[in-house]
Amino acid sequence: MTNRPNFIRSFFHRISFSFVAALMVMSFAVSAGTAYASNNDATLNGVVESDGVGLEGYEVSLFASFTDHPTDWRLLGSGTSDTFGNFQITYSLPKGKAKNKQPVLFVEAERGQVMLASAIGVGSGALSDVVVNERTTVATGNAFAQFVRGREIRGNTHGMINAVGMAANLADPQSGEVGIVLSMLPNGMETSTLMTFNSLTNVVAGCVTDSANCSTLFQATTPAGGPPPANVLQAIANLVKNPSYPGYPTNADDPVFMLSQANPVYQPALPNRPTNWLLFLKITGGFYSLQDADNLMNGPGNMAIDASGFVWVNDNYVPQPEGHFACAGLRLLKFYPSGQNFPGSPYFGGGLSGAGYGITLDPEGNVWVGNFGFQDPPCALLPQASPQNSVSLFTPEGIPISPDTGYTQGNISWPQSTVSDRNGNIWVANCGNDSVTKIPKGNPERAFNIQVGLTPTAGDPQMKPFGISIDLEGNAWVNDNRSSTISIISPEGELIETLSGTFNGNTVLSHPVGNAVDSQGNVWVANSDWLDAPCPTRTSLGTASNPSVTMFQMKSREPYGGEAFTGGGLTLPWGISVDGDDTVWVFNFGATPPLNGPFDTPTGISRFCGVSTSKCPAGMKVGDPISPPTGYRSDALERITGGQIDPSGNVWLVNNWKIDVNPFVNPGGNAIVIVIGAAGPLKTPLIGPPVSFESSGD
Repeated sequence: MTNRPNFIRSFFHRISFSFVAALMVMSFAVSAGTAYASNNDATLNGVVESDGVGLEGYEVSLFASFTDHPTDWRLLGSGTSDTFGNFQITYSLPKGKAKNKQPVLFVEAERGQVMLASAIGVGSGALSDVVVNERTTVATGNAFAQFVRGREIRGNTHGMINAVGMAANLADPQSGEVGIVLSMLPNGMETSTLMTFNSLTNVVAGCVTDSANCSTLFQATTPAGGPPPANVLQAIANLVKNPSYPGYPTNADDPVFMLSQANPVYQPALPNRPTNWLLFLKITGGFYSLQDADNLMNGPGNMAIDASGFVWVNDNYVPQPEGHFACAGLRLLKFYPSGQNFPGSPYFGGGLSGAGYGITLDPEGNVWVGNFGFQDPPCALLPQASPQNSVSLFTPEGIPISPDTGYTQGNISWPQSTVSDRNGNIWVANCGNDSVTKIPKGNPERAFNIQVGLTPTAGDPQMKPFGISIDLEGNAWVNDNRSSTISIISPEGELIETLSGTFNGNTVLSHPVGNAVDSQGNVWVANSDWLDAPCPTRTSLGTASNPSVTMFQMKSREPYGGEAFTGGGLTLPWGISVDGDDTVWVFNFGATPPLNGPFDTPTGISRFCGVSTSKCPAGMKVGDPISPPTGYRSDALERITGGQIDPSGNVWLVNNWKIDVNPFVNPGGNAIVIVIGAAGPLKTPLIGPPVSFESSGD
């Protein structure tokens, strides 16, 4: 690949991934072997197999899960696999209760304690020829982990439909082979995700050959204080939701790893137990991993997810080869819910210039981006040097609304977090001048500046506002990164209070970066204990020896328990997100600071019990780490800044910087990573406190 001409490489990542893979993964929405129309008799032909060998005597059922009425799970037809594993089911596709709503179709094949399963598509776009095996079972169990309830699979509309494409990334339901996205670069043999997937398929294969292994699997995947799974599919889903065992790295303490060695027919597989069993799918925009000028992205900084689950990502730098200096990024990216690049993306214009942590969707679906002006030092000497003083606005179709200079009103300076509240007001954290800009109703002509401290000397901010989140009362909570304080601003734009970094003698804020609100309006803060944001000076770096997370209660504005929470694999907390179960996810900017080394420890993400303790493992209380002391590590991850959770429960992360990085010469990573099915699904877009589908009634 390194010798391929640039124009061919560019064509490859534009066409091969965003077109061919989109057709393959999203084939359920078009033809894909469709042999029928809605409500007419149709025939499903398939084979139940293990390692390419047909399985006889499996009871095969075809089910429809109606996403417009999540309790509606219907049997459409059934059959029994013959000597060669073949089956045939004739059925009629019923209509949903809502107009134009079609169900997600699933095949389940059972014999004794074994259940193999596959998601075969949506309504009249579903496949007519399928293979059901261990691969499709693991793919379905991961992509639909948050929706598996016994033998039923049901949930919110967008989450369920989008999970069909995500499952196909892992396993092709038509052939039963490994999915093209998982099998090829930047995944394949470049990360351990394919090996983890194969180890999980071997776990299921062991169950197929010996029912005693099923019993061991059910025991191993029984949640603390909860009932055992009813079948293999539910066992896999339980493992996604509870992916780690204590005692790493001792094999004897992980029964799932031991089961993966009972019948290891799928290779390559993990040679040693992992810190977790989550699947981290890496996305670069094409079937490549090499960094060069034809990449889709360079230094993705943060993301926002729209109402249908499409993902918008900002970008720090212009793509360049390794070791070549990179100037301010000029792109806004959009991805399908299954990770493919959206046609027309990337989008340009509107004043985009080195966007940082700031990106948000307003209530109308418009995209706002904060232009921090990230650029390598040589770029500051060039005519196109970034001005670091604007936000950009795009329509939901990716058309720029803001001018070529962006919107600069309201004294914007080195903007970081850029968020919308539920009234459509846009809030911008000005890292460069210790202030916040409010853009009422998204009208830049009404923008005004709110000073959160003394007006600093030009170029020498002392507070450095960074993360912003909005509580239930519409107050903006602003993390002051350098001063280790929090500024609270009323909906009208008045500074209410500045919270100290200490409470009753305990350090509760230490170089904070991102923050997030839970469903009850409490504010969770990621304390990096290291970052001094470069806006423009960065002379007060911390030691990174005491990373933590703090929950501030909305009403009292005091830290819960009077101190910060630690553990769970926290290293350099940066981004933070609260899922639909009020579980708190923290995204680490690597295991060690840049230039400090060593760099051989993979990056991990951390997970904490939130205010809804009934959704946590039994016996846990607020702030207890759910993730192990290692965190959930993956070699697909680099230095993470932002992350968000989608309607399927996938955790989307940005590989913002490389692990072993030169911060002054093209430090950006070139990928985003999807942690499949790991979190409580969220109703998107995230504007203000999170809303679960359970609480919204959807």
